Formats: sequence, structure tokens, C-alpha cells
Amino acid sequence: MQSFFRLLITATCSLLLSFNQLTAQQESSPYSLRFSGFVRADAIFDSRQVVEAREGFLLFYPKKPLYDRNGSDLNAQPTFNQYAMTTRINARATGPDVLGAKVLGFIEADFTGASNSENNSLRLRHGYISLQWKKTRLLAGQYWHPLDLPEMIPNVLSLNTGAPFHSFSRQPQIRIDYKTGKFNMVAVAASQRDYVNNGPQGSTSVYLRNSVIPNLHGQIQVKTEKIFAGAGIDFKKLTPRLVTDSLYKADESLNCLSYTAFLSWSYRKMEFKTQYVYGQALNDHLMMGGFGVSKIDPLTQQREYCPLNYHSAWINTTFKLGSWQPSFFAGYTRNNGSAKELSGPVWARDADIAYVYRVAPMITYITGKFSLIAEMEYTIAAYGENDKKYRVIKSSETGNLRIGLGAVYSF
Repeated sequence: MQSFFRLLITATCSLLLSFNQLTAQQESSPYSLRFSGFVRADAIFDSRQVVEAREGFLLFYPKKPLYDRNGSDLNAQPTFNQYAMTTRINARATGPDVLGAKVLGFIEADFTGASNSENNSLRLRHGYISLQWKKTRLLAGQYWHPLDLPEMIPNVLSLNTGAPFHSFSRQPQIRIDYKTGKFNMVAVAASQRDYVNNGPQGSTSVYLRNSVIPNLHGQIQVKTEKIFAGAGIDFKKLTPRLVTDSLYKADESLNCLSYTAFLSWSYRKMEFKTQYVYGQALNDHLMMGGFGVSKIDPLTQQREYCPLNYHSAWINTTFKLGSWQPSFFAGYTRNNGSAKELSGPVWARDADIAYVYRVAPMITYITGKFSLIAEMEYTIAAYGENDKKYRVIKSSETGNLRIGLGAVYSF
């Protein structure tokens, strides 16, 4: 069956490429279809076992020490792996104006699948329709969550693109951009698909869907020749369950607020980026966070919830020195606990970690459309014990050194 689907995908791509060549010859046609992408091969080495996704390619941080009867750390085993699953293809379609706006249809896919069990499977990254008027753009479809700005994606080799310090999330959404002068105002109503929150039913989008209200985000940006900066606020309402343990209809929800500020500055051959996020329940962004039960009614088993609060910040510098591009990434995130004492279950990404930090120097050699990349990524996670507000005490650091090598050919 897999061979059949691979054959079908190959045949489809061949037909699309043929159609692309045909439309390129028809210069009088108002429609166009263009393809681009890259082929990428990676190899990684880790000094110990790590919390990861995609067979270790997407690294979060090192695993907590796990000792046997002799006191040996079972997670101190190094690993090695190789990948080509981030190979990517995208298609850009344009045509006559629609409602007085320039129209764009965009599809982007790679082979990382939607989970570890689907590695090397074709999966949708972006798929949206864009209508661009003079000052306003309307986007509908799947695209980067507004906390994950394309202009602010760090220059790193790792598939995590800076997670858990930097947001990593693409969501179905309706987005409006309004530009006036150097300013751009953004309003987004988003749902969840591949990146979801964890809760009583596991990792699923049902908590946001049952809240009826979409994930709402407002942002203001300013852009000049050398600077891109801005700030935003994010609101998300989650409904953890519809029925209590005593089989009463549940009337339960929690509100989550997150804030961000960001800056990108270009000067001659240098580019500097930094972003700060104060986040509540942002584990749907591959960041730290979640929520827990703060109160339980003894009769009906109705619950009250409280989100965990996290501070995250990162910096990234890149230099362009001919064919060579050295860069450096550093990130830090900290568990600030909850506003209330938690007396029931907690659903969060490794809430027993007090803080995580990472330093990652990288060097890239570029010749034409071909690149060779080498990166060293050192990540520390401080595991400890939780107090009643789920702040972490008595923590100790565990580190992992990752060495990554990559080759990319763009087309």
C-alpha cells in the first residue's frame, strides 16, 4: 500500500511539473503556477538521550537522569541518526484579481509526517489563499501562528527552529493585515490541527474546539529598511472536559493570556534577532507550559483550573562573510509556576523542569543554491521537585551536546 501511495505522489508531482512547464510557455495566460523547494540531508549526534520528536531530529532538551541499582544513569547513552525527511516542495499559484485584490494560492509540504509513526510521510505545512489589496491582506488557510513570525525564525540547523524558547506552530486561521506607512496591524482567529494542547483526553484540539471561541491574537508591527519590531497579545480559552467524574454536566474552562515583544535589526553584513514571550499553556507551540486543577467541588467533582506561567527569551546573530555565514543562537525559558496552588492533576510539558537554556553556534558554507551546515547545540535542563504552585525547587542541571551536519540544495 505504501508503494502505491509513493507511486501516486510521484506521478502527481510529475504531472504538476509538466503543467508548470506548459503554463510557463503560455505567456498570454493570466494564470501561473510555480514550484520551488529544497532537498536536505542531515546527520546528528547526541551525547545522551533527549526529549524529542521525529526520531530525535526535533530536540527539546536532555532527558532526566534515570538511575539503575548500581547508580548508573540509563539516559546517559549517546545516539546517532540521519534524515532526509525535511525535504520540501511548494507551489505558488496566481491569477486575475479577485474582488479588486491580487490573489495567491500557496501550498507547502514536506515529509516529516504529523507524528513519529508517520515519519517520511507527506504532510501539509502551509496551505492558504491570500487576497492582497492596497493596504489590507486577507489570509485564510493554514499558516504560521502569529507568535511564530517568518521574519523572526532563528537561523539554526535544528528542526526545532529554537523551540522550546521560540514558538513552533502552524494553525488553520483567518488573518487580516492592515498596513499604513511603516506600521502593520494584525488580527488572527486560529484553530488547532497538528499542534495542540494536552489535557484530560491527551493531546487533542478538542479543548479549544469545545470552547467555541477561536484562539485570538492581536499584534502591531513596525518595519523600516533595517528594523522589524513589534508586540502582540494572545488569548486562548480551553474547555478541558464536558462531564465530571460524578457524571454531572461539567461547566469548566480556563482562560490563557500570552504576550510577546520582538526585534530584528540588520546592519551591513550582520543580522540580530531577539524575542520575549510570557506564555500560559503554550505547549501547543512546542514550548513549555500547560495547566492544572486548582479546586475540586467535593459533591459534583466540578474543577477549577489554573495555567502555568513561563518566561522565554532568545537571541540570534548571523554574519554574512562571502560564502561563509557564522551564526549564534541562545535561548532561556523558566517555569514561574501557577497563580494558585494546584491540588489535582496537572497536564504540562515536563513541569518538573525549573529552567532550560541553550547555546548553539553554527557555520554555513554557501555556493550558489548548495549549502553545507555544521552546528553545535548545547542544551541544559534543570530538573527538580514541584511545590504547591508547581514552581520547581531543589533543581539540578542535566546537559546534552548535539552535533548536527546538513546539506541543502534549493531549486
